[in-house]
Order: sequence, then C-alpha cells, then structure tokens
Amino acid sequence: GWSGISATLVAALIQTTAFYVFFVVQRSREKKKSSYSLYEPRQFLKSHRSPAPFANNWVMDAWRVDKDTLRKNVGLDSYMFLRFLRLGARISAVGIVCSCILVPVYATGKARGEATIQFNQITLARVDAGSLRIWGTVILWWIFIGFILKEFWNEWMEYQDNRREFLAKGDPDGSLDMRYALLVEQLPESEQSDEALAKHFDAIFPNQVRQATVFREVTPLQEKIAERQVAIENVEKAEAFIMAKPEKPRPQQRINSKLPCLGGQKVDKIDHNVAEYERLNQEIDELRKGAAATAVDEAEKMENAAVEKPADDADADTGFNTSSTGVVTFTSLRAKESAMAGHYKELKVFSAADPEHSVLWQNATVPYTKQRIFQLVAAALWISGVLFWAVPVTFVVAIANLDSILKTLGLKQIDSTSALYGIISGLLPVIALAVLMAVLYMAIVAAGEKFIKFKSAPEVDSYTLYWHMLFQFANLWLILIGGSFFNQVDAIIDDPTSLVGIIAGALPGASVFFANMLIVKGLGSFGLELSMLPAYGLTFVMSLLAPEAQRTQRMLDAAKTPPEIKWGQKVPHSVFVFLVMILYMPIVPLMEVFAFVYFAGSFIVWKHQCLHVYSQAADGGGVTTWQGLFGFLMVCLYMGEAVFIAYMGIKEAPGPAACGFVPLVLTIIFHKYINRKIVDNIGNLALDVAAEIDKENGELEPLEGTSVDDKVFGQPALKLKNEEREPMPYRRDEAAAVADASGDVENNNDDQNKGVEDGEEKFTVEYKDTEDGEPVAC
Repeated sequence: GWSGISATLVAALIQTTAFYVFFVVQRSREKKKSSYSLYEPRQFLKSHRSPAPFANNWVMDAWRVDKDTLRKNVGLDSYMFLRFLRLGARISAVGIVCSCILVPVYATGKARGEATIQFNQITLARVDAGSLRIWGTVILWWIFIGFILKEFWNEWMEYQDNRREFLAKGDPDGSLDMRYALLVEQLPESEQSDEALAKHFDAIFPNQVRQATVFREVTPLQEKIAERQVAIENVEKAEAFIMAKPEKPRPQQRINSKLPCLGGQKVDKIDHNVAEYERLNQEIDELRKGAAATAVDEAEKMENAAVEKPADDADADTGFNTSSTGVVTFTSLRAKESAMAGHYKELKVFSAADPEHSVLWQNATVPYTKQRIFQLVAAALWISGVLFWAVPVTFVVAIANLDSILKTLGLKQIDSTSALYGIISGLLPVIALAVLMAVLYMAIVAAGEKFIKFKSAPEVDSYTLYWHMLFQFANLWLILIGGSFFNQVDAIIDDPTSLVGIIAGALPGASVFFANMLIVKGLGSFGLELSMLPAYGLTFVMSLLAPEAQRTQRMLDAAKTPPEIKWGQKVPHSVFVFLVMILYMPIVPLMEVFAFVYFAGSFIVWKHQCLHVYSQAADGGGVTTWQGLFGFLMVCLYMGEAVFIAYMGIKEAPGPAACGFVPLVLTIIFHKYINRKIVDNIGNLALDVAAEIDKENGELEPLEGTSVDDKVFGQPALKLKNEEREPMPYRRDEAAAVADASGDVENNNDDQNKGVEDGEEKFTVEYKDTEDGEPVAC
C-alpha cells in the first residue's frame, strides 16, 4: 500500500541525494586537479567530439546541446538510445495528462473490496463492472495509443535520415576499410586461401577487390601469446614495485605449486618471467615459421582446386589450418553493396566488424554452421530455463508479502504501517530481482562469447539484448502470477490465451511492486550513475593496494580508457519500464508519474554521461538501439492492447472491449507499413547513392601486399608489426628521457606503447638484492 511506496520513495530520495552530493563534491575536486579519469574520460580519446569539461551547471550544459551536435559527438547508437529515453518521457507525459482525468474518475468509483484499498483506491479496480465511467478510459486509451504511433513515426523519420547518412559516411573515427568489407562464411575448401577468395569475387566484380583474407586456425599461437603476455605484465608489476619501494626486497613468485600461496618453489619474479617471455618469443617465432611454410604450400596446392589436403599436412601439427571464414574488402562502395545484396551458391556474406575494436579474434574461425547449431541449443536451454526462472522470481515476489513469510517462520509480525515494514517489503524484492537479472546478464554474455562463440562484440551485445529482454518480459507475467504460477501452468498450456486474462486480472494487485520498482530504477539510480561510485570505489581500492608509484604504465593507460555502454545490459531495463508504463496507463494511471520521472531523469543524466563519460569503441549505426529495440517496443504495445481488451472483459464491458480492437488493428497496420516501407530499405546503402559517394570521394586503391602485416583484417596473432615482445618501460616519459640522452630519439613516441625498439637504449632498473623477508607474489 501507500506505506510501502512512501518508504521506498523516501529511501530512494535519501540514496540518490547522498550519491549526488558525492558527485558534486568529488567532481569539484577533480576539476581543481584537472583530473579527467572519473568524470571526463572522453577527453583522453574523444576530446574532439566532446564538450568542454567540467561545466559549472551540468544539467543546462547537457540540455543545451542540440540534436545535430549530440549525434555527431556521441554517434548514432548512443543518439538513438537517448532518443528512446526522450520518447518514453514524452509518452509518459501524455499519460500524466490522461491520469489527471482518470484518477478522479476512478477514485469516486463505487466498487469495494480488498482490491480497492490504499493505493488501489485510484485504480480501475475501483470502478463497477459495466459502469459508463469505463468509456472515459476507452477514449483516453485511443488518444494515448494514437500519440504513441505518431511518436514512433517521428522517430523512424529521424532514424531513417540519420541511418542513410551513416551508411554513406560511416563513423568519422571508425575504420575506413570496415565500410568496404564483407565477412564471408562457409568458404568451400577450394577457396580457403587469400588468392582463391580474391579471385572468386574478382570474377564477379572485376578490378574491384582491394584485399582478401582467409582466417587461419591459430589457437596454439594465441595461447602462447596469452601466456607470454602474462609473463610480460608480471615483469612490469615487479619493476613497478621496486621503483616504488626500492628499500624492499625483490619480489618473488612461487612456481610448480598445486595450491595458491602453498608449496612449490620460490624464485625471483623478474628473472623467472623474463626467461619465460624470452622462451615464449622463440616458440612463437617457430610456430609462425611453420605457418608461413604452410601458406606457401597451400598457395601451390590451390592452383589445382581438385587437390585435397592430405591427412598428414604440415599445418596439422602447427594448428594453422585455413578456416571457412574470410573477409573481402572492395575498392568501391557500390561493389561492396552489390556483393552484400547478392545471392551465392554456397557462401554467406555479412557486414564486417571493426578489426581493431569489435572482432573477437579467438572466435574468428568457428564455422558458421557450428555457431547456428549451438545458437539453437542455447535457445532451447533459455526457453526451458524460463520454467526454472519462475522459482527465484516467485521467491522475490513473496518477499513483498512480509506478513506471510513471518507467519510461516513463526516470527513476530511487523506493523504493516511502519517505515521498517515498508522498506523491507518495498525495497528488498526490487533489489533481489535486480541481483537476479545481473547474474542472468552475465550468463547470457558468457553463452554468446564462450558457447556459441560469436565473432564480434556487437553480435554478442545484440544476442544479450534479445534474451535479456525476453526474460524481462517473462518477469512481468511471473511477477503477476506470483506464487500461483505452477497451479496455472496446466490451464495456460490448455488455453494459452488465458494468460492474457490472468495477467489483466493481476495487474492492480501488483501495482505497488511495480511502483516501487520504477522508483528504485529512477530516483534510486540517477545519483548512482552520475557519481560513478563503482568506478571510484575500484580506483580507491586499487590505490590502497597499489599506490600510483607502484602501478605500471599499462595500468595508468588503462585508467584513461573511457567505459562503454553495454546495450544488452542497459536497454532491457528501460524497455521494461516502457512496458509497465503502457500496461498500467488505463488501469493504474498514477504509474505514469513514476515512468515520467524515470525517463525524463534518465534522458538528462545519460545525455550528460554520453557526452562526457562513455565512448563506444565502434558505432553500429543504430541497428541495436533503434531497429532491434523497435521490435520490443511493438511487443510492449501489443501486450498493452491485449491486456486492455482482456481487462474490459473482466469489467463486463463488451462495448469498450470491442472498441479496444480499433487501436490494435491500427497498430498492426502501422507495424507492417514500417517494416515494408522503411526497415526493408535502410539495411544497406542504395546503389545509386553508393555510386555518387564513390564519384565524390574516389575509390580505394587495391592493396598489393601479401604478408599478414599488410592485411587490414590480418589476425593479430600472426602480425609481427608492433608486436609486444618485451615489457613496457616503468614510465613512458622516463624512457623517452633515456632515449634522448642516447641521441636516438627518432620515432620514439610512435613506438612507446610497444616497448623500446632495437637500436634504442634500453630502460633498465637497478634492483636491491636482499635475502630475508622477500615479498612473494601468489
């Protein structure tokens, strides 16, 4: 009832106020120190696409940024996400106007019972069955749905123009070659070489192939490189420790121990790891020699496509077999778009991901068919998992009924009107559900990366968004059905349409739970997001464990990398609020107020964060944050319309129920029109537009180099250029000073991230040897 909502509201206000005060105070300190790491990390990488740091009034600073500047600065993905939050605020604002009419109408209703007390006194449950008051609800519902469809249309017009511009010009900070590249799957064995793949597409698009690369199975090499990286970073950490604490003994490390920190042999950490990465450098070089020999051998064999690889082929031992996946880069956009739209006998083609920021190279060679099979297996597991998901969700819902829990446990009852009761029954279920969803999110991400093995981060994010959102929808009816879920399963299986009626009947009773959820998601999260407290806490703990002098240059560089927004994690929570807003507008109109606070506050907060904090490594052009999102928004709308019709049936109002089909039919027509006239026409760049861009910008030149280092999409494990073979210097500026003193400073700044090149004076550290009390790294 009201006690639970009031307690949750007060607790959320106190929480967000505390976080906001921390934000204001700490931001002022960071401003004085000109420290950008916490609140202005975009200044390190995207200063040319960010407003001036540390504005005096961050709210007005964010509000004044016009939409064109916003889009150019944050990219189309973030821009459409912010447009969605703005959309939610506008729709909920209209819902508030409707609630100003509906709340008095409902509050003066004559229906009485347990479902009409406290908070439910201002819900549709208060209106008698068959009452003429219901017609007022129908009229406002029509207006509400009409406004939503109008807003959807406006967003599509906005997205359509920006999407076409993105396809034409791309992300200004993105990879140029990525715009001209296609990922090719299911290559037959006869075409599993760079030369054969280039020849295949050159026959279709003469003189239009810029470069072709077939990926190789380099798992053994990747494992060696990962092992070497561990050794290199161990040396860096040990050197940093000695530089920070020269009076301390040299760090030591246990080897050959079966348990951490127990048994084994203690050795000098630097000497051991230097020997390790030098050994691994030799082994990596030997593996690459084998790969080079294999490549030459295969090139000769591919001259005759009928020749098959023998079972004892040389690459069988090195693990450098060619795969059925490759990338083709074209010299013109019209060739790339034509190839994308083409139909092939065996091949499948897709847009290529950014090779530097988005490709998951450890999964690059997984066969496409294997991925699809594992995706179906994972889908079956997720679907069946919904039944088991009912158990923890039912428990979470039961927490809200604190009286029953205390009675079952034989404990003393708590006054239901007390603040303690309100906080426990209001906040605890919401927090418990948030924890459950966080664990679920990590499980879905792991399935995408480790089980299905998608080949790019955007694929994993899109997959996570899809299943995370489906579980959010499942949460809705599991929360509404609550403890009676397993009793209702047989009835739902016999008549699936009965689920809508069950949900409709349960909506008023669950309104307090959802009101608390919206309060926590809104007021409870704004201050936390602005404060960046989790990032600050991690930095603070790290500073206690390892002061700045004890951190490696790599650690300092990592602290300057802006965080990314994971759409699969963030978007589903906002869509769930959108769903609650749609479902509850005609039944519990006061819910629109909580939804408005969430969306309006989120829009301002996240607009500021996108401009100053977060930076996406690669822009997907709004495919995830609007095209994929729109399908879920339409599901929300369909569910709202179906529940409205069912609730009118519960209220024994056949006329209003029949009228509820009018907006449903209009919504279906609108959805089909959008898919046919807009979605189908913005997936790829139009050929005539591509030709104009090629004429305006000129075509790319073919790349003649055949070595992996010359390949834009060459696998990093095979590349020698800028390879990290030894530790970074303790401090970059000190390494440069040593190089200056030696008279060999040419191109030092270009190479500083990858260690000191041959010919430069090596940065060395003087160590103090002691025999007692050595610190041991476990």
